[in-house]
Amino acid sequence: MSNLQKFNQTLEDFNQEVEQLKDVSGALKKLQQLIETYNAIIKQFEENSKTLDKINELQKAQQEKVAKSLAEIENANKQSKTELAKLVEEKTDQIRKENKDFYKDLESTIKIKLDDNKSEIKNLIESERNQTKQIFEIEFAKNTKELRQVIEIETNKQTQLLANNQKTIKISVWLIGGLTLILSALAVFKLWT
Repeated sequence: MSNLQKFNQTLEDFNQEVEQLKDVSGALKKLQQLIETYNAIIKQFEENSKTLDKINELQKAQQEKVAKSLAEIENANKQSKTELAKLVEEKTDQIRKENKDFYKDLESTIKIKLDDNKSEIKNLIESERNQTKQIFEIEFAKNTKELRQVIEIETNKQTQLLANNQKTIKISVWLIGGLTLILSALAVFKLWT
């Protein structure tokens, strides 16, 4: 082989080596781009993780508020029951006292009239009985009506309070769910782009 052929062979070998070095250089550039993309993805994951942590904290705070509201409602309900029981007891005691006073008055009246006329006593007793019955029925109806109104008012208040709290909870859940969905969609979108 002549020197010229050897030189040509050497040049071809150098050309092949240069081509291989170009390929290696291109692969290194692509590897560098992949590393930069990977770092950007990691950074985005960290940001998304922080955002999700914040959302989680907000959700916990909202759950604590809901639990506190429910405890307050339960306490108010217990207090209302206690007040209602007291009211029923007071009204019952009042009716008993009025009945005792009435019967004392009736007894003294009857003793006086007994001496005067027995037949008049019978008529008086009958009329007093009817009158007592009417008074008792009127008082009972009146007290029952008052109790019913108190119960209805308290029940309506509790129902309204529960409905308002339920609306607040629903709105909170929808907002948090919507935010979570939007953030998830953004994360997936950025992941694929």
